[in-house]
Amino acid sequence: MATAHHPYVPQDLVLPGFVPNVLPYEAILGVFFGCSALVVIFMFVLTGRFKYLGTVERLWAGWWMCTGLIHFVIEGNVVANSKFYQDTSGNILNEIWKEYTKADSRYATRDAFIVQMEGVTAFVWGPACFLIVYGILYRRAWRFTAMLLVSLGQLYGDVLYYLTCMHEGLTKHTRTEPLYFWGYFVGANAIWIVVPSLCILYCARNVNAAVAAAGKTSTKKSAQKRA
Repeated sequence: MATAHHPYVPQDLVLPGFVPNVLPYEAILGVFFGCSALVVIFMFVLTGRFKYLGTVERLWAGWWMCTGLIHFVIEGNVVANSKFYQDTSGNILNEIWKEYTKADSRYATRDAFIVQMEGVTAFVWGPACFLIVYGILYRRAWRFTAMLLVSLGQLYGDVLYYLTCMHEGLTKHTRTEPLYFWGYFVGANAIWIVVPSLCILYCARNVNAAVAAAGKTSTKKSAQKRA
């Protein structure tokens, strides 16, 4: 069976056994965003049973479950399956990566930075996200520390992802059509710039408030002892 010509850049990239997407991109995006929305909605409904959780905490629980599944399942797949572009079955995980690789062909060429970065994201940050969900549901004191650390890790990884592309040239591995460049490469990845940044601010505010409250309590107790 002859190898089909791939849609990635550079065009002279050699990908033996390449098989085009079985599913149209509309179906791939529909499944990805539809499932992501369902996870967030499910978590919002589920956390409604925890009456002591506020709306913001419930939304954070939804984010962490959704991003954890994306990291562990979807990104874990591209780390474990180096030949995703040869798949003929229409497996949705491989279809997602065949489509996204139009925005960054380094996934198909197994670029060293990409593989290592995605490995950490999938198998360190992924499970950590699920731990954070547990921490939020049961209001564990360490939840803010965990959220802060993982958010910093996500932000750092995403910034390095963009910077390595800029260093090599933004269009060296990325197609320039608006859907692929602005939609996939810029837009999809920007989510892990914006949301982790908001989470860092959220955690910092809560930690600062807790430290301030503890300081006031300590000062009050000291004053009472002197009296």
